Amino acid sequence: MRAVDPITLQAEGLSIRLWGIRPATSVDMPLELKALDLMDSLIQEEQVNCKIVGGVMAELIGRCATQSNQDLALELLNNGYVVVDRTQTYNSVFASAYEKAQELAREGAKGVWVFMSENKRNSAMPKWLQPHIDYLLPISLIFGPLLGLSAIGFVLWYWMRKLSEMQFEELETSRRKESMLQSRERQVLMSMLEGELLENKNRIEAFLVIYGDVLMSLKDVSKVPKYQQGGDIVQKYPAFSRVVYESNAGKMSLLDIKLAGHVSKLYTSLPKDQEYINLDQNVALETAIKLIEKVIRDAEAMLVPINTVIKTLEEQIMAIKGASAS
Repeated sequence: MRAVDPITLQAEGLSIRLWGIRPATSVDMPLELKALDLMDSLIQEEQVNCKIVGGVMAELIGRCATQSNQDLALELLNNGYVVVDRTQTYNSVFASAYEKAQELAREGAKGVWVFMSENKRNSAMPKWLQPHIDYLLPISLIFGPLLGLSAIGFVLWYWMRKLSEMQFEELETSRRKESMLQSRERQVLMSMLEGELLENKNRIEAFLVIYGDVLMSLKDVSKVPKYQQGGDIVQKYPAFSRVVYESNAGKMSLLDIKLAGHVSKLYTSLPKDQEYINLDQNVALETAIKLIEKVIRDAEAMLVPINTVIKTLEEQIMAIKGASAS
């Protein structure tokens, strides 16, 4: 399982939305990214135990816990990265525990609740102006409308500047958030491709072991070859998995151009449909041996590009993790 957003886990072909919570968002801080980091640190790429309580296949709803029995929803609530979805928890045995976790985060000003506390403390008037308001107002009335208009103009100018600064900060925060989310999505895609290619590599290695034994048997002069006793069928190449690549073909632009080209070229070179060779019992032994040797050579040749792409994916995943940590 991997976290793909603050309340959703995903494995190959399966999505589980955490029950009883919904995201807490704020323009002042990328809470979603902090929630994802917390989820990753809790899961640590281990298995997750989930009890499914709703949804449909591929998009389920459940309560999930780590291997150390930490409720993921409660941990997110404790840190203020999500809020209770009362439409789900209402009248359930978990309602009080979830509400208590949310209340503790609010009291501790964690996550989104820190901004709620700050908003209550903020005044609609600049702090430097508050101590002087008692005598500034009479002075403005005594010295006439000009002084009053000047003070109002200054306040308006101040707030226009603050508004401009806030808009700029929000734009920068949004840009950084989008960049980090894109980096996260790129990492998830590369991890899924790496997993599928490792699976294909294992299939090739198993294929080589099987047909290596077949070749040794054919070269053993003390035994009658199996195919000469009633014929045999030879598999031309291993059966490859392409599910991850084909379901994410439209997302290859997330990778850099060079890596995307290598991945596409590799999957294009992998045969889609399995082919077999009928080894008739009348085929000469020398011909059968050459046939098996060619099948083995072709499978070995596939290992080279697969290993190259896997190594590149691993390096780029480590680079993204290093950049996130810094």
